[in-house]
Amino acid sequence: MKKSSVITLSAVLLSAPVMHTNAMTYNLSDSGILLYHNYSSYSAMDSSIHCYNLSSGDITDICSDTFCNPMNADFGSHPYDMIFMAIDKSADEWDIYRYNALTGDITNLTYLSGFRNEDPKFSPDGKKIIFKRGYWNHGINDFEYNLAELDLATSDITMLTDDIYEQSMPYYSSDGSKIYYALSYDDDSYIYELQRSTSVSSPVFSEKNLYAYYPVTSDSNLYFTKWHSSDNHNDSIVKLNNGNITVLPFNNDNFNCSDPFPLSQNAMFYSSTQNGSYDIFFYDGNTSYEISTINTGLNELGSSFFSYNEIKNVILNTTDFLLGKSYNDINMDADNNNHISISDLISFKSLCC
Repeated sequence: MKKSSVITLSAVLLSAPVMHTNAMTYNLSDSGILLYHNYSSYSAMDSSIHCYNLSSGDITDICSDTFCNPMNADFGSHPYDMIFMAIDKSADEWDIYRYNALTGDITNLTYLSGFRNEDPKFSPDGKKIIFKRGYWNHGINDFEYNLAELDLATSDITMLTDDIYEQSMPYYSSDGSKIYYALSYDDDSYIYELQRSTSVSSPVFSEKNLYAYYPVTSDSNLYFTKWHSSDNHNDSIVKLNNGNITVLPFNNDNFNCSDPFPLSQNAMFYSSTQNGSYDIFFYDGNTSYEISTINTGLNELGSSFFSYNEIKNVILNTTDFLLGKSYNDINMDADNNNHISISDLISFKSLCC
């Protein structure tokens, strides 16, 4: 990843607005670094991951000769720490990879596991990874997928569910006490919630004939994607809060809106097919903008964002740690050498100062 100077709103190249509401807006000057992938089609197996610096305009790729078809990247608790799924060429299996953008190190976290390992997401503190793990079950003549959690400190993997029905797309709640996921059951897909303290799962959205998937959280809000209706299978993005569902205003019956990455005040990055293929848009709570700088004739999906304000928080915590003051317990080891020093602080500051 190339480092940049202070991020400014004027550096973000966006097209004309496509939707207006009366909602409060989110200031994109609190911008940062956007991860996403694109491919010609899912079945083409030609996906690649890109990292877009919204200030400098630099776009860099995460690639290696050891894997192919990478996708679904996610940031950890600092902007150099990322995970994604890709196919290990030698083992010919889906695996979870960790990438350090400062050192360039890429580690296969599930090497030669014998399973399909997909849909990785960091815990809020960046110390664990939740993902779906699958294997061929001869009894049901199909793949069986359950949820697994990997402890990055010990490399231990714990299975969290054990069910013949597919559990996928897991995502932690903002405080890490819950995990939301999609459950496929009787040709439907529902959104479920797993309580960490009790290991009990329960549905939070389970309407028949309305496929629901891609749950993500922001503060106390849960966002996910679902069909417009049983008759209209175009995707729409909705918000669930205290049992109430809100359909976000940029949705449209005639095209898909999917892959939300919420920020605050309903602001989010998302993907839409309003131009034909999937493109990435930014919704500020009032207006949607196409991020024309990165959109191509391919399908752009899977946004993950590390904001300028989040980088400043990492800098403050690293400074407090080095000065022996109190600090929030987050990952401040930029170069992943198991030692926090002034060099880590310099690396973080170079991104925005």
